[in-house]
Amino acid sequence: MGASLQRIAGLIIKELLAIWKDWRTRAVVIGPPIIQLIVFSYAASFDVDHVAMAVLNEDAGLQGRELVARFTGSGRFDRIRTLRSVAEIAPLIDAERVQMVLHVPQDFSARLKSGRSAPVQIILDGRQSNTALVVLGYAREITLAFSREWRARQGLPGPPASIVARAWFNPNLESRWFIVPGLTALLTLVVTIMLTALSVARERELGTFEQLLVTPLR
Repeated sequence: MGASLQRIAGLIIKELLAIWKDWRTRAVVIGPPIIQLIVFSYAASFDVDHVAMAVLNEDAGLQGRELVARFTGSGRFDRIRTLRSVAEIAPLIDAERVQMVLHVPQDFSARLKSGRSAPVQIILDGRQSNTALVVLGYAREITLAFSREWRARQGLPGPPASIVARAWFNPNLESRWFIVPGLTALLTLVVTIMLTALSVARERELGTFEQLLVTPLR
Protein backbone atom coordinates (compact mmCIF):
# COMPACT_ATOMS: atom_id res chain seq x y z
CA MET A 1 0.00 0.00 0.00
CA GLY A 2 2.80 2.41 0.91
CA ALA A 3 4.71 1.68 -2.31
CA SER A 4 1.59 2.32 -4.41
CA LEU A 5 1.03 5.68 -2.73
CA GLN A 6 4.64 6.60 -3.36
CA ARG A 7 4.28 5.79 -7.07
CA ILE A 8 1.07 7.82 -7.30
CA ALA A 9 2.77 10.73 -5.51
CA GLY A 10 5.66 10.46 -7.96
CA LEU A 11 3.28 10.67 -10.92
CA ILE A 12 1.57 13.71 -9.40
CA ILE A 13 4.88 15.49 -8.84
CA LYS A 14 6.00 14.60 -12.36
CA GLU A 15 2.81 16.09 -13.87
CA LEU A 16 3.08 19.24 -11.78
CA LEU A 17 6.68 19.77 -12.85
CA ALA A 18 5.78 19.18 -16.49
CA ILE A 19 2.95 21.71 -16.26
CA TRP A 20 5.13 24.29 -14.55
CA LYS A 21 7.95 23.98 -17.11
CA ASP A 22 5.67 24.72 -20.08
CA TRP A 23 4.89 28.46 -20.15
CA ARG A 24 1.81 27.93 -22.32
CA THR A 25 0.33 25.50 -19.82
CA ARG A 26 1.17 27.89 -16.98
CA ALA A 27 -0.66 30.66 -18.81
CA VAL A 28 -3.71 28.46 -19.29
CA VAL A 29 -3.74 27.38 -15.64
CA ILE A 30 -3.19 30.80 -14.04
CA GLY A 31 -4.49 33.44 -16.45
CA PRO A 32 -8.04 32.46 -17.50
CA PRO A 33 -9.30 31.43 -14.02
CA ILE A 34 -8.21 34.74 -12.49
CA ILE A 35 -9.74 36.75 -15.35
CA GLN A 36 -12.98 34.75 -15.20
CA LEU A 37 -13.20 35.13 -11.43
CA ILE A 38 -12.84 38.92 -11.66
CA VAL A 39 -15.18 39.35 -14.64
CA PHE A 40 -17.91 36.99 -13.45
CA SER A 41 -17.83 38.44 -9.94
CA TYR A 42 -19.03 41.77 -11.32
CA ALA A 43 -20.99 40.57 -14.36
CA ALA A 44 -22.99 37.82 -12.64
CA SER A 45 -25.05 39.66 -10.03
CA PHE A 46 -28.65 39.35 -8.89
CA ASP A 47 -28.69 42.85 -7.42
CA VAL A 48 -30.72 45.53 -9.18
CA ASP A 49 -29.42 49.07 -8.77
CA HIS A 50 -30.36 52.45 -10.22
CA VAL A 51 -33.93 51.46 -11.05
CA ALA A 52 -35.52 54.10 -13.27
CA MET A 53 -38.51 55.37 -11.29
CA ALA A 54 -41.27 57.89 -11.89
CA VAL A 55 -43.22 59.45 -9.02
CA LEU A 56 -46.83 60.56 -8.96
CA ASN A 57 -47.29 62.20 -5.56
CA GLU A 58 -50.83 63.53 -5.25
CA ASP A 59 -50.48 64.00 -1.51
CA ALA A 60 -49.67 67.49 -0.24
CA GLY A 61 -48.70 66.30 3.24
CA LEU A 62 -45.32 65.74 4.82
CA GLN A 63 -45.73 61.97 5.04
CA GLY A 64 -46.11 61.58 1.28
CA ARG A 65 -42.91 63.52 0.64
CA GLU A 66 -41.12 61.52 3.32
CA LEU A 67 -42.08 58.23 1.70
CA VAL A 68 -40.86 59.43 -1.70
CA ALA A 69 -37.60 60.55 -0.08
CA ARG A 70 -37.17 57.05 1.36
CA PHE A 71 -37.22 55.61 -2.15
CA THR A 72 -34.91 58.17 -3.74
CA GLY A 73 -32.48 58.06 -0.81
CA SER A 74 -32.19 54.28 -0.68
CA GLY A 75 -29.61 54.11 -3.49
CA ARG A 76 -31.71 51.55 -5.36
CA PHE A 77 -33.95 53.95 -7.28
CA ASP A 78 -33.25 56.88 -9.59
CA ARG A 79 -36.11 59.36 -9.86
CA ILE A 80 -36.10 60.40 -13.49
CA ARG A 81 -39.67 61.68 -13.93
CA THR A 82 -42.23 63.52 -11.83
CA LEU A 83 -45.77 62.90 -13.06
CA ARG A 84 -48.83 65.07 -12.72
CA SER A 85 -51.64 62.67 -13.64
CA VAL A 86 -52.44 58.98 -13.80
CA ALA A 87 -52.73 59.19 -17.59
CA GLU A 88 -48.96 59.65 -17.87
CA ILE A 89 -48.17 56.28 -16.27
CA ALA A 90 -49.11 53.85 -19.05
CA PRO A 91 -47.11 55.56 -21.85
CA LEU A 92 -43.96 55.56 -19.70
CA ILE A 93 -44.28 51.87 -18.86
CA ASP A 94 -45.12 50.91 -22.46
CA ALA A 95 -42.12 52.84 -23.80
CA GLU A 96 -39.83 51.19 -21.19
CA ARG A 97 -38.64 54.57 -19.98
CA VAL A 98 -39.14 53.59 -16.35
CA GLN A 99 -39.21 50.27 -14.54
CA MET A 100 -41.39 51.41 -11.66
CA VAL A 101 -43.95 54.10 -10.87
CA LEU A 102 -44.65 55.12 -7.27
CA HIS A 103 -48.17 56.51 -6.89
CA VAL A 104 -48.98 58.20 -3.58
CA PRO A 105 -52.73 59.01 -3.36
CA GLN A 106 -53.93 62.42 -2.24
CA ASP A 107 -55.33 61.20 1.09
CA PHE A 108 -52.16 59.34 2.14
CA SER A 109 -51.11 61.71 4.95
CA ALA A 110 -54.68 62.23 6.13
CA ARG A 111 -55.30 58.50 6.45
CA LEU A 112 -52.06 58.03 8.38
CA LYS A 113 -52.90 60.81 10.83
CA SER A 114 -56.36 59.38 11.42
CA GLY A 115 -54.90 55.95 12.20
CA ARG A 116 -56.33 54.27 9.12
CA SER A 117 -54.57 52.14 6.53
CA ALA A 118 -52.88 54.26 3.85
CA PRO A 119 -52.36 52.27 0.63
CA VAL A 120 -49.63 53.13 -1.87
CA GLN A 121 -49.63 51.95 -5.48
CA ILE A 122 -46.51 50.40 -7.02
CA ILE A 123 -46.65 49.89 -10.79
CA LEU A 124 -43.92 47.70 -12.31
CA ASP A 125 -42.85 46.77 -15.81
CA GLY A 126 -43.45 43.01 -15.75
CA ARG A 127 -41.78 42.21 -19.07
CA GLN A 128 -38.63 41.38 -17.13
CA SER A 129 -40.25 39.27 -14.46
CA ASN A 130 -37.15 38.53 -12.38
CA THR A 131 -36.14 42.19 -12.25
CA ALA A 132 -39.71 43.17 -11.38
CA LEU A 133 -39.79 40.73 -8.45
CA VAL A 134 -36.49 42.06 -7.09
CA VAL A 135 -37.67 45.67 -7.43
CA LEU A 136 -40.95 44.78 -5.73
CA GLY A 137 -38.98 43.32 -2.83
CA TYR A 138 -37.01 46.57 -2.49
CA ALA A 139 -40.21 48.63 -2.55
CA ARG A 140 -41.85 46.38 0.04
CA GLU A 141 -38.88 46.69 2.42
CA ILE A 142 -38.84 50.50 2.15
CA THR A 143 -42.60 50.76 2.69
CA LEU A 144 -42.58 48.42 5.69
CA ALA A 145 -39.67 50.30 7.27
CA PHE A 146 -41.53 53.59 6.80
CA SER A 147 -44.66 52.09 8.36
CA ARG A 148 -42.79 50.73 11.39
CA GLU A 149 -41.04 54.03 12.06
CA TRP A 150 -44.28 55.98 11.67
CA ARG A 151 -46.06 53.80 14.21
CA ALA A 152 -43.12 54.12 16.61
CA ARG A 153 -43.12 57.94 16.35
CA GLN A 154 -46.86 58.06 16.98
CA GLY A 155 -46.60 55.75 19.98
CA LEU A 156 -48.76 53.13 18.32
CA PRO A 157 -48.19 49.46 19.13
CA GLY A 158 -46.39 47.42 16.54
CA PRO A 159 -47.34 43.94 15.43
CA PRO A 160 -47.58 41.37 18.25
CA ALA A 161 -44.77 39.29 16.78
CA SER A 162 -42.27 39.96 14.03
CA ILE A 163 -39.21 38.31 12.55
CA VAL A 164 -36.13 40.45 12.01
CA ALA A 165 -33.50 38.78 9.84
CA ARG A 166 -29.86 39.76 10.26
CA ALA A 167 -27.12 38.27 8.11
CA TRP A 168 -23.77 37.80 9.86
CA PHE A 169 -21.98 37.00 6.63
CA ASN A 170 -22.49 39.62 3.92
CA PRO A 171 -24.78 41.87 6.02
CA ASN A 172 -25.66 44.01 2.98
CA LEU A 173 -26.84 40.85 1.16
CA GLU A 174 -24.88 41.66 -1.99
CA SER A 175 -25.21 38.69 -4.32
CA ARG A 176 -21.59 39.07 -5.45
CA TRP A 177 -20.29 37.72 -2.14
CA PHE A 178 -22.55 34.68 -2.42
CA ILE A 179 -21.55 33.95 -6.02
CA VAL A 180 -17.76 34.21 -5.66
CA PRO A 181 -17.22 31.16 -3.36
CA GLY A 182 -19.26 28.90 -5.63
CA LEU A 183 -17.61 30.37 -8.70
CA THR A 184 -14.17 29.62 -7.22
CA ALA A 185 -15.09 25.96 -6.74
CA LEU A 186 -16.54 25.75 -10.26
CA LEU A 187 -13.43 27.26 -11.85
CA THR A 188 -11.25 24.83 -9.88
CA LEU A 189 -13.26 21.93 -11.31
CA VAL A 190 -12.97 23.28 -14.86
CA VAL A 191 -9.21 23.85 -14.54
CA THR A 192 -8.71 20.33 -13.17
CA ILE A 193 -10.53 18.77 -16.12
CA MET A 194 -8.62 21.00 -18.54
CA LEU A 195 -5.27 20.04 -17.01
CA THR A 196 -6.11 16.36 -17.38
CA ALA A 197 -6.88 16.88 -21.06
CA LEU A 198 -3.67 18.88 -21.57
CA SER A 199 -1.60 16.17 -19.87
CA VAL A 200 -3.05 13.45 -22.10
CA ALA A 201 -2.48 15.58 -25.21
CA ARG A 202 1.12 16.30 -24.18
CA GLU A 203 1.86 12.62 -23.59
CA ARG A 204 0.51 11.77 -27.04
CA GLU A 205 2.60 14.50 -28.67
CA LEU A 206 5.76 13.26 -26.94
CA GLY A 207 5.00 9.63 -27.79
CA THR A 208 5.03 8.55 -24.14
CA PHE A 209 1.32 7.91 -23.74
CA GLU A 210 1.68 4.15 -24.26
CA GLN A 211 4.45 4.11 -21.66
CA LEU A 212 2.13 5.89 -19.26
CA LEU A 213 -0.60 3.32 -19.89
CA VAL A 214 1.64 0.38 -19.00
CA THR A 215 3.16 2.05 -15.93
CA PRO A 216 2.33 -0.22 -12.96
CA LEU A 217 0.80 1.28 -9.84
CA ARG A 218 1.77 -1.66 -7.65
